[in-house]
Amino acid sequence: MAKKLNKVSLNKKIIKKIEDGLSDYQIYKALKVAPSTFNIWKKEHKQEYNDAKEVASLNALDLVEQHLNKKIFGGWRLKQRYEIGDDGREKLVSYERQQVDPELNAIMFYLKANNPNKWNALEIAKLKQDEGNIDNLRQLVQDLSKYDVKNYNQDNQEVYEIPSEFDDEV
Repeated sequence: MAKKLNKVSLNKKIIKKIEDGLSDYQIYKALKVAPSTFNIWKKEHKQEYNDAKEVASLNALDLVEQHLNKKIFGGWRLKQRYEIGDDGREKLVSYERQQVDPELNAIMFYLKANNPNKWNALEIAKLKQDEGNIDNLRQLVQDLSKYDVKNYNQDNQEVYEIPSEFDDEV
């Protein structure tokens, strides 16, 4: 059995490391135990291990969402400028506040993830095609407006005579 890893305080430390997102390899190297010893501990504490992995996944997802929001909305960042002094050490010379613009790829990813039916590539292509069709329709309406009935005078209309063979039908 994995007697080396069965202390209550050590179990809490292992669970904390798993929740922090460390891999199994990183954990058993930090504990200085063999992989087989750690695998035995995992089997004995399967539920705790799985729960800790779930917490790690949620923490990672939260971190990714925070970074994505920064990319979507933009904002400000503090840029530091360093110079190397005469003694060979880096010295902080100045701070500069820089505006960070939103990134189009992050915005597109967000839109596609939250409403894939509306923001997929095919739908965007359809929207562009519809926009082109609307422009064509607009041009057609403008062309037809030239033929408005109000633009014709009845005085200048030609009179056509009805051939005699059609006189009987009238």
